[in-house]
Amino acid sequence: MKIEISDATTLPEWLQTKVADGHLDLGALAAPEDVTGLKGALQKERENTALYSKFGKPTEIQARIDALTEKAKGNGKGADDAQAKLDAISADYESKLTASNDRINKMMTRGAQSELKAELAKAGFVAEAIDMVAITAMNRLQFNEDGSAKVLKSDGTSWIEANRPNHDATLADLAKELAEANPFAVKSAAISGGGKPPRQSGGMPNQVTVTRAQFDSMSQVERSSHAKSGGAVKG
Repeated sequence: MKIEISDATTLPEWLQTKVADGHLDLGALAAPEDVTGLKGALQKERENTALYSKFGKPTEIQARIDALTEKAKGNGKGADDAQAKLDAISADYESKLTASNDRINKMMTRGAQSELKAELAKAGFVAEAIDMVAITAMNRLQFNEDGSAKVLKSDGTSWIEANRPNHDATLADLAKELAEANPFAVKSAAISGGGKPPRQSGGMPNQVTVTRAQFDSMSQVERSSHAKSGGAVKG
């Protein structure tokens, strides 16, 4: 579906690139990410904050920990009890910190995967292959401290683009590379030089291969898409 746009500059910058010949192609836009999981994670963090607030302000909690630390430096039962309390606090903190980091990592991964899927769609990948290609390409990403995704080369080294302000390759660069490496999963019009490559003798296109671990981590829908696109499982 296309809608007429008289002035593309009135649209957000990321939408302006979707306007051609005065029309915005809605069909080329990626479906919005389901943020239900993100809302749930945020609610959980709020609950954790409320849970610890009953122990006082952060400065008050730190003062108590400092007092226990000093007491644990002594001798006798009092020192042993203080150290036991410190050990319990440390174990509880590490457990909750690990769980929190896991949730954050999952949120960052989902966000990056959603953005990559949008770039794959723009690169011309057929809908049936987008989920599978995005999943297998996640090992090409690592996350900076600010949560932004950094694209790596296939050998795991940094991918530098000298003509970029920050010199880092983008998800769009990755999508383009993946399209060139997997022409059988790209719409004919999007392939440089035109036309899809010939099918193999068995009548199936070249297959997208994933590891058993990657396949096991997929949802039922993603597994079905992988099978329909002729994908294979290794290991």
